Amino acid sequence: MKIWARLMIDGKNVKDTLYQDNKSLTYESYENMLRNIADLLDISSPVTMTIHFKHFKEFNIHRFKPDDFVESFEYDSMEIECYE
Repeated sequence: MKIWARLMIDGKNVKDTLYQDNKSLTYESYENMLRNIADLLDISSPVTMTIHFKHFKEFNIHRFKPDDFVESFEYDSMEIECYE
């Protein structure tokens, strides 16, 4: 699967990356994907909840807000979108 991850401020994309993985989508692979994307974007990894995974699996897109991060998050949101 290919994932486009972008960091947003005031509705504008300020940083993005394309992540590619050949693993099937499971909760565990979703968590690993988020950790790898966070490393690529040089941010902390968001807290993952089952509802985040279900939303991503159903709609192929998910938006993380600053409240989803334990450490400080200087952006308005992080969006991930699946291109498969």
